[in-house]
Amino acid sequence: MEEHREVIFDTHLPLSERILKIDHIQARRFSKLGGPPLDIATEGIIRHLRACDRMDVNPDASAVREIIDDALNGRRVYAETSNDRVAA
Repeated sequence: MEEHREVIFDTHLPLSERILKIDHIQARRFSKLGGPPLDIATEGIIRHLRACDRMDVNPDASAVREIIDDALNGRRVYAETSNDRVAA
């Protein structure tokens, strides 16, 4: 028996639309960001979405919230790997 799971990650949507599919509150918070916090949050959320896609799991709203919170505090808390810059 083949199991089918639906993943809401769609690589053809703009980042703001992808976040909206995850959680409308975080999408609203993300839309209000600007400057360095926007850059930090964008990079962190893209990395999170990429990792979720690799593991075939749905993106987590609480992870997106933490990424935005950390970006507002000027912190980059995600791990860097050697192929992150190439894949972006």
